Amino acid sequence: MRKLIILISFIFVSNTLSAQNFNVKGLVTDAVTGETLPGVNVIVKNSSKGDVTDFDGNYKISSVSKGSILVFSYLGYKTKEVIVDKETINTTLEESAEALDEIVVIGYGTQRKKEVTGAVSVIGSETIENLKPTRIEQALQGQVAGVNITASSGAPGAASNIRIRGISTNGNNNPLILVDGNVIEDLSVVNPSDIESINVLKDATAGIYGVRGANGVILITTKSGRKNTDFKVVLNTYAGIQQTTRKIPMLNGTEYALLANEAFAANAESIPFPDVSTLGEGTDWQDEVFKDAFVLSSDFTINKGTDKSSYSFGASHLTQDGIVGASKANFERTTLKFNFDTEILKKLKLTTSSIFTNTRRSSLAENGLGSVLFNALNMPATTSVRDDLDAYSLAPTTGVGIEVINPVAQTENTFNQTIVDKFSGGGMVLTIKLQTI
Repeated sequence: MRKLIILISFIFVSNTLSAQNFNVKGLVTDAVTGETLPGVNVIVKNSSKGDVTDFDGNYKISSVSKGSILVFSYLGYKTKEVIVDKETINTTLEESAEALDEIVVIGYGTQRKKEVTGAVSVIGSETIENLKPTRIEQALQGQVAGVNITASSGAPGAASNIRIRGISTNGNNNPLILVDGNVIEDLSVVNPSDIESINVLKDATAGIYGVRGANGVILITTKSGRKNTDFKVVLNTYAGIQQTTRKIPMLNGTEYALLANEAFAANAESIPFPDVSTLGEGTDWQDEVFKDAFVLSSDFTINKGTDKSSYSFGASHLTQDGIVGASKANFERTTLKFNFDTEILKKLKLTTSSIFTNTRRSSLAENGLGSVLFNALNMPATTSVRDDLDAYSLAPTTGVGIEVINPVAQTENTFNQTIVDKFSGGGMVLTIKLQTI
């Protein structure tokens, strides 16, 4: 009798537990057109259980607990959550106006994102503001598929190489770059904070630019005022200290002397360091050339719009020292930007855009033989920065190459500054809207 009671209780509990789980299935359709939606992700919230709707918009998920939440997500549609209380759950999804109505700049004008069929990637101003890049190339790095960014050096203000979908020719592989419709060769002329959006054209969409667009096109749109807006002033500033993340492990003074003695002795020559007990750690040349680099960026923008006109004025200043050489590898950029739009007649619009940039760059020898880092890594730790007469020490005549010099002296005695003033834009674009029949 006892065994019979236990068996009946077990069957009752099992039926009760199974009654709390559903094999959920259903159909997902568009809320407006009623068409089925294939490829919709249906996930049980806070779990890895889910399914994807088939070509007919159907889905099926086994053993879903009552009260669980199904999350329906689909590109271009609003995400929807539904509580599980039955086995068949049909649902509709609404289009996301923000995602589908986003304006994308293409070669022959603008289109809504849902209408673009080419390979176009967009980076918005919010992404750029979060990254806080000193150059625009840094905002593209790792953000756009098929775009490879390689830095020419780590010095402040150094340009980067941009390749869209690899190398296409044996000649110039740089993409065509346009800022508000004006062709530029160097992205350093633009303050990243002035950018509204960056559109990268990677396929035949760039064909309208002809041969110049063969390596892809980067379209940059700067911020401008909007009609019927109040006077607005925006100020942004930040400051920081930059440091090197790591150093290369090198021999200290005593270790270098012992190794040098062994090498000279093996060659049957007199050893250069008879007494190594007084050498100690010696000079860490990497510590001598690496510095704490200061960076400061400030910019402000003025916007105003009326019923027929809008304007935007912006100014910025950036100064950045190098972690090698500090102020001897400094980069400064000052920009002035002005955009103006006005509606002359009902179907006649005037647009002007202009950017002035002043850059000052102090540079040191870099990248390979003769560079400051090359000398810092090859200068022996047994040599001090200055000699007994307080003059900069010379490199030893033996044990190192003749091209090696004191990197600290090299930094102090380098005076190499480049000043560039650039002005782009300033033209007037008249747009006439014709009546279509």
